[in-house]
Amino acid sequence: MAAARFIRFLAHHELTHFELEESLLLPELSEAEDDRQLAERVLADHEFFRETLRELREGIGVSDVTYLHGIGDRLRAHIRMEERELFPRLEESLDQSALEHISVQLAGRPS
Repeated sequence: MAAARFIRFLAHHELTHFELEESLLLPELSEAEDDRQLAERVLADHEFFRETLRELREGIGVSDVTYLHGIGDRLRAHIRMEERELFPRLEESLDQSALEHISVQLAGRPS
């Protein structure tokens, strides 16, 4: 069943991914208003997916294909936001040493 595979994907891949972003990347954003807003958007999405996973595990929405597609669409939009906004912002604001430190931290963590 597609819903079961999606639940496993969220639980085993995305939750770890969210934790890494929250512990390694978001603290590197500045206190500037636009960085703060970006961090809030990332965190709001992460919380949405955590709550959605809880609901799916309880059986809520697992047979609603439109609902599941909507979750997938939001996940794609979240990934695009990270690729187009979060990662470039960090690459622009951090020096090479800080970027390498993050890279080493990420390499040492399971994905």
